[in-house]
Amino acid sequence: MNNLEEMADHGVEQANYDAVRHNWQDISLTAAEIGELWAMYLAESMSTCMLPYFVAKSKDPDIHSVLQFSLDISVQHVQAIADIFNGVNFPVPNGFTDQDFDVNAKPLYSEPFMLLYTTLMAHYGVLGFGLAFTSSSRPDISEFFAACLDHSQEMTQRAHTVLLAKGLLPRAPNIPIPDRVEYVHDVSSFYKGLIGDKRPLNALEIEHLFVNIVSRSLRNTLITGFEQCTKSKLVKDYLSRYRLMNDKEIDVLTKILEDNDLSGPPNYDNHVTESLESPFSDKLMMFHTTVMIANAISSGGMALANCTRGDLILTFGRFMAELGEFAKDGVNLMIKQGWLERVPESANRKELSTQ
Repeated sequence: MNNLEEMADHGVEQANYDAVRHNWQDISLTAAEIGELWAMYLAESMSTCMLPYFVAKSKDPDIHSVLQFSLDISVQHVQAIADIFNGVNFPVPNGFTDQDFDVNAKPLYSEPFMLLYTTLMAHYGVLGFGLAFTSSSRPDISEFFAACLDHSQEMTQRAHTVLLAKGLLPRAPNIPIPDRVEYVHDVSSFYKGLIGDKRPLNALEIEHLFVNIVSRSLRNTLITGFEQCTKSKLVKDYLSRYRLMNDKEIDVLTKILEDNDLSGPPNYDNHVTESLESPFSDKLMMFHTTVMIANAISSGGMALANCTRGDLILTFGRFMAELGEFAKDGVNLMIKQGWLERVPESANRKELSTQ
């Protein structure tokens, strides 16, 4: 009888995994966990400054309910991250405070826009929390990000229900349902798009074109309000440049849809009031603008990964490069104004060795 047979005859003692116990706070946070928690704290503390203003200005009970839910979960997230950081003696970021918003300022945006904007932020939350969840190794951190992901999904569903009922939800164009499965046999026609005839857009390309137009349109409406009410010439000039850049990109992407006899989403230019009273600090508005630029670059990357037509690859690649250069100007402005908190870094061994 060999060893395997003897083990089978006598049975193998099973380890009692239920007996394993850990104090999670004794396990150090990884760089990935610190980075995600730190970035989320800043973003959520910004939301806890913007959403109270939105809630105060919303009169429609359906919209008010969704905005209040979004505010409640942002407040929960900020407190939870602060508790995690305090538990490991990590300095809690300054983020944003009551000094960065004025809930009594006049309405700057329409109610439908405030809900559409909040839905866009929830969309990026779903994407961001998914990455944070898969990047985390400490079980309590993973559970936290999983809960955040659930919150963003529920927020998106609630908002979509209200927007759809009110006829406000931007929906991608319809395409014919195919009557059979087809395979690609002509390599050249599959990637065609730069010169001459272009193949029809496929469903994924339509999705990314549409999503990028919608997000740019919503960002432009937000930026228009910021630009209108800021008193800083530096901030106003930067916001104006970004708005014009967005306008050009929207025109390019919309024309691609229209060339395929597909309609684009509506614009939201008329959702900004005439108020010149700023509800938000310049620091908050500039931070939010840099976040939106980062989101635009991320969306461009996802589009690049899903589009195969040559003109689309070139277009999204160019947009990302231009946005990357433009983002530097915004970061430099924030640094000069003393508004940019430093992301936690690894130890500088070269500098330490000289001390």
